[in-house]
Amino acid sequence: MIIKSTENKIFKYALRLQEKRFRNKSRLFLIEGKKQIEDIPKNWNTRQFLISERYKGTTVNFKNTTIFSDRLFNKLSATKSPQGIMALIEKKYYNSKEIIKNYGKFIILENIQDPGNLGAIIRSADAFGLKAVFVSKESADIYSDKTLRATMGSIFHLPIIDNIEIEDILNLMKKEKISILAASLKGKKYLNDIKFKNKSAFIIGNEAHGIKSETENLADTLVKIYTPGKAKSLNAAVAASVIMYEMSKR
Repeated sequence: MIIKSTENKIFKYALRLQEKRFRNKSRLFLIEGKKQIEDIPKNWNTRQFLISERYKGTTVNFKNTTIFSDRLFNKLSATKSPQGIMALIEKKYYNSKEIIKNYGKFIILENIQDPGNLGAIIRSADAFGLKAVFVSKESADIYSDKTLRATMGSIFHLPIIDNIEIEDILNLMKKEKISILAASLKGKKYLNDIKFKNKSAFIIGNEAHGIKSETENLADTLVKIYTPGKAKSLNAAVAASVIMYEMSKR
C-alpha cells in the first residue's frame, strides 16, 4: 500500500523527527540516502525503513518498510533531490563514566555551531582512531540531517556523547588522570611540541570565539597550532583534524 495522506500516523511521526526536541524525547532519528543506510551496523536498531513510490522497485530484503507517495516522501526529505530511502533509527546510549575510565584519546567540543563542522570533526575523529567525541549542550545537534551527512557514516563507528556539561565531563576525566588540553590563542605551547599521553583529551571551542575562559581554566595545557601563513585562524573542523592527526601519531 502506498501512503498518500498527510494524516497518516507514520508520516506525521516521521515529520516530527525533523525537530530536535522530538528527537530527544523519542530517542529516535532519521537518516537518509542509500549510502548512509548501507553503513548502519547490525548492532544499531533500525525501527523502520521509509521509501518513496519511485524507489519501490529497487528495494530488496527490507523488513518493516513503509511506502510513501513521492509527494509525501519529498516533504520528509531534507534534500532537494531525494534518493527515495530513509530509515528511522534508535539513538545509542553511552555510559560516559565507563568510556572515560576504560579508554583514552578523546575530543571535546564546546559550542560548535555549524552542523557541517560538527559532522566533519566526528568523521576525522573516526579516521584518526579517537575513542569518543563529547559534544556540549550548546553545540549543533549531532542527529540533524546536515550533521549526519557530514559524518559520512562515522556516527555509527565510535561513541558520540551529546548534550554534555563540559565541566562535569572534565571533572570525570581529571579523576581518571586524563591529560586535558585545549586549543587557545593564549596557549604558550605549540601543538608540535606536545607529547600526548596515552590518556588525553583535547577541547575545541566555538568557531568564532574559541573556548570559554571558564573552560580554559579547567584545562591542564593551552595549545595553539603553528601557522606561518597570513591567515589569522583555522576553520574549527580543520583545526580539530590537525590536532587529532597529531594525537594519533603520538
